[in-house]
Amino acid sequence: MGKLSTPNNQEMNDRKFDFIDQWLPARYTSSVNMILKEDKKDPAYIRQVKNTRTDDMKIIDALYIVAQLNKLQVED
Repeated sequence: MGKLSTPNNQEMNDRKFDFIDQWLPARYTSSVNMILKEDKKDPAYIRQVKNTRTDDMKIIDALYIVAQLNKLQVED
């Protein structure tokens, strides 16, 4: 079973999405699928999760990693 949405979980997800919105590069779906490896998703679904803030933790975590990598590249 999945986790229940608590105020702490929701606050953490909001912070992640704020970071993702700020640092995610323009082209990110192929990078997300590289991180997901065997559990690849359709690019339209990945964009839907990002835009509607759907609660799919695998996709959210992959988006967050891509945003972190982009931030590191931009700052150097």
